[in-house]
Amino acid sequence: MIDKKLLDVLKEGNLAILPTDTVYGIHADATNTEAIRRVDEAKNSNKPHLILISSIKMLEEYILEIEPLQRKLIDKYWPGPLTILFKKNSKLSDELTKNSEYVAVRMPNDKFLLELIDTFNKPIISTSANISNGDVIKNISLLDSELKNKVSYIYNIGTIKSVPSTLIKIIDNKIVFLREGSLSEEIKTDFKEYI
Repeated sequence: MIDKKLLDVLKEGNLAILPTDTVYGIHADATNTEAIRRVDEAKNSNKPHLILISSIKMLEEYILEIEPLQRKLIDKYWPGPLTILFKKNSKLSDELTKNSEYVAVRMPNDKFLLELIDTFNKPIISTSANISNGDVIKNISLLDSELKNKVSYIYNIGTIKSVPSTLIKIIDNKIVFLREGSLSEEIKTDFKEYI
């Protein structure tokens, strides 16, 4: 059962720090411009935001299309630590992607997050719970105090194993790695004809 207080925080455009299957992250409503600005301010950053979705149906609602190679990667690695760039549609603001036509999307391998996103019924921003260029947070005790003050909800499950997701983009039917992560070697083996 998802905490009503957490849902209210997201609905009101406020920020929550939650554990994910990769790191502790700052989460907010990906469709709310005010929430996006609050995330930028909390992180002291102006980078595009990754979003989490809970189903392929939700993905299709916010992007232009799923290319055949993207579909193969989704079928093999989602839910899991793979983030894929898709061309977004007008339901996602340029504020979210910092004027890029692409949005980074991941389906987390985490029952709590999938249920939260499903109940919220919209994609949520997920960005590491640190000030820009700081170390990723594996334990809430390491949170920056200023950042902590800008957040309305914290869900603490102790120390989590930090493994950033692999970030890829498909260019001319080839897989381009934008950030190496836990799945990089596996993808290079399983999809070597596309590397």
